[in-house]
Amino acid sequence: MTTTDSYLERAQQAGLLDETLGHRFVSDRYDDPFTGRRQVLVEYTDAGLPEDPHALGALCDRLYERHAAAQSILLRVVGDVRLPSPWLPRLTYIRHGSAENGAPPRPESAVGVRPAVPDDDSRIRDWLVQAFRNAYPGQEIAAGHSGIEGILTSPARRSFIAHVADLPIGHGTVLFDERDEVTGEVFAELVDILVDDAAHRRAATSALVAAAVQATRGRPLRGHVVHPREKATARQADLVLHALLRGDWSVDHVFWEHTW
Repeated sequence: MTTTDSYLERAQQAGLLDETLGHRFVSDRYDDPFTGRRQVLVEYTDAGLPEDPHALGALCDRLYERHAAAQSILLRVVGDVRLPSPWLPRLTYIRHGSAENGAPPRPESAVGVRPAVPDDDSRIRDWLVQAFRNAYPGQEIAAGHSGIEGILTSPARRSFIAHVADLPIGHGTVLFDERDEVTGEVFAELVDILVDDAAHRRAATSALVAAAVQATRGRPLRGHVVHPREKATARQADLVLHALLRGDWSVDHVFWEHTW
């Protein structure tokens, strides 16, 4: 039995596995931890469902009947399959292409990267707060939010500090022991990179990615890009994603959102 088969068996036992027009799917209620929006999370579909417009429509009808109080559907789609309007990308998970890593690129001489120490935690918290506020414009994300606390207190966290002349200008934070519940893959997730110094942002970002790649040798490295709903910030997220995809990253899967 594959890991996915085992996942589907557990979903069936929990009453979460269903079928529409011959395609299986797994869905459950999901409340966004940063906005509180009630949603339906479709964590798995058979491969053909997202590309079958009739099945996609039947899925929406079925979920609306069951979850009329929800505000939207989040649908996990493997690869870079594009869904038709009114579906919009909400969260794109990307995979770094260097499973067999060579030597990291040398950053420009002005930028250095070092492992974070406990004294860096307060500024890392500030950067994480800013990152989540960027991802959820208009949301007042508190410094003590459980999502941020979970990252900071995780025993699997490793953070790196980018600096110029010993002055910290940004961070990269990785969680080393994440597990994809659907596929069973164990991976490292680059949960955030944020660099304050615009003049050194590109070099610092490259150096922080290189540090994360080096630190996670032998384990797949994933990152993600959040797509805000506001047009201006959504365009900026698209630019960031396209720049990453022109480099060493590829799309692993995307959570698409359909709002009722």
